[in-house]
Amino acid sequence: MIALLQASVLAISSFGFGAPVLADRADEKVKVEFRRAETKNAEGLVEAKVEGTRTKVYLHKEADATNKDIASARVFEDDNKKVLIEVTFTKDGAKKIATLSGEHKGKPVAVVIDGKVVCAPVLRAPLTDKTQISGSFTKDEAEKIVKGLTAP
Repeated sequence: MIALLQASVLAISSFGFGAPVLADRADEKVKVEFRRAETKNAEGLVEAKVEGTRTKVYLHKEADATNKDIASARVFEDDNKKVLIEVTFTKDGAKKIATLSGEHKGKPVAVVIDGKVVCAPVLRAPLTDKTQISGSFTKDEAEKIVKGLTAP
């Protein structure tokens, strides 16, 4: 069920973060967006660099899902002790993510946190009501992100 962006996107590294995003933001709300991205520029797209990499993607202007589409988030470690963030979408959010994955299959989806593209994996399978985000962040950084995602 967690078709995750791991099996499904596993280029989102399952939504892999390239660099720490929230170094000193313990209790602040985080702005998160899931946006369609392209590998080549076209009219109306905005160029962005994936944090911590040399990879460029070209973002569609509108977000497909945002904070309001997230019901909950939690931090955990996988069997290899890699820190992951599991995001559960609201009912409406799950519909939006399913539509995104159906219409944008084989293309990247950018996870944008506070205006920075933290990863842009290629959608390989349908997304559901849950996804996992992995990357090169510490447990403390992941906890700050989760706290920011779930802040009132």
